[in-house]
Amino acid sequence: MPRLWGFSLYRLLPEFRRLEAEHQEHLKEEFAQFLARWQEKEGFLRVYSLVGLSPEADFLLWQGASHPRALQALRREMHRTRLMGFLEPVALYLDRGEGEPGEGFLALFPFGLEGGPPEGARVFQGEGLLALEGPWEVLFPLALREGGYLAARRTPREALDEL
Repeated sequence: MPRLWGFSLYRLLPEFRRLEAEHQEHLKEEFAQFLARWQEKEGFLRVYSLVGLSPEADFLLWQGASHPRALQALRREMHRTRLMGFLEPVALYLDRGEGEPGEGFLALFPFGLEGGPPEGARVFQGEGLLALEGPWEVLFPLALREGGYLAARRTPREALDEL
């Protein structure tokens, strides 16, 4: 059965860097715990780092849910965290599709691909977008040619530590 997908991208604002290191760590830990709790709820929530891989965004959240209320609930609860005051939403892509991501790198193509997906990549085809999961060696050349976002799967804390 198809489920709803929400791909949201965020950029860390420069004001965060001006905070004392201890305060930064506290905010990151609070947000990481929030994301870890959500990973145990309905559907799935995966965290990906785009640090060093995208000039537009620093991390990506891929949420899968059976109902739009779950997509809305995540964002509502995120806005109640203090770190969200230092995060700027860059993009939100919604779609329907099947499957759940594993452990590999992620390449997100919000408008699909010119050609077919490469051999060695796991395909998540939505109605309007395409997500591919696989090894860096397969996804990197494709992301260079086709654009899109290339991201590394991380635990919530690992992704925030890269900020």
